[in-house]
Amino acid sequence: MTNPSVPTKRKPQSQTAGAEQAGFVARLKLVVAQWPSADRLARATGVSPSAFRKWLKGEAEPSRDRLVALAGTAGVSVAWLAQGEGPEPDLVSLDARARSPDMIGPDRTPFHLLPKVPEGVAAGSGRPVPSPATEFIGFRHDWLRSTFSREPETIILETAIGDSMEPHIGNGDLLLVDTTDQSFRNFGVYVIEMRAERLVKRVQRKFDGSLILISDNSRYQAETISADLAREVRVVGRVIWRGGSL
Repeated sequence: MTNPSVPTKRKPQSQTAGAEQAGFVARLKLVVAQWPSADRLARATGVSPSAFRKWLKGEAEPSRDRLVALAGTAGVSVAWLAQGEGPEPDLVSLDARARSPDMIGPDRTPFHLLPKVPEGVAAGSGRPVPSPATEFIGFRHDWLRSTFSREPETIILETAIGDSMEPHIGNGDLLLVDTTDQSFRNFGVYVIEMRAERLVKRVQRKFDGSLILISDNSRYQAETISADLAREVRVVGRVIWRGGSL
């Protein structure tokens, strides 16, 4: 029997939080093991592979919105993924779901599903980094490979918001982005992240390390990013296709 006069030893809050994070990482790794790769699960969830890898290492935790998106994509309950509550998911079913073609059309041609996030990328004054996807759009695997010479898993989908890139990119246009091109080695249109904003601009790198962000719309002036500030710029990828209404 416990003596009420003797205080009960409790684990420090840091230890409890550490154990909960370790449990989440273990469950996340269990889910990832059912997918062809962690990067594929990350992109299907609408999360950058680099951010996803931080979750796997226990260096960061997903926000509630991203946790919900991750659980929905993986086909597990939020309660189990976050806290280990409830029954463990059927791993056999998860494996079959993750490794099957993303979608099968009437002609039995596999499609690659790309998440379409609501906020998009700014072709104007700047918008916050987008939140998890609310819908998906399918592109044929063979079309992506033959047209762009890229594996479907290396291509993501963005939506342009604003008019600064008109007439070539309009408000609401869909953009396919090649995430393997992240070095500005070619002068072209890139999606970049800088100080919590996600932008789509023509980018020119100068010899001193500075960047020039160019808008196609003549009403917008080019902006020069100093070499020091350019180090904060994260390149999401180069825009290789646009689609929109006429």
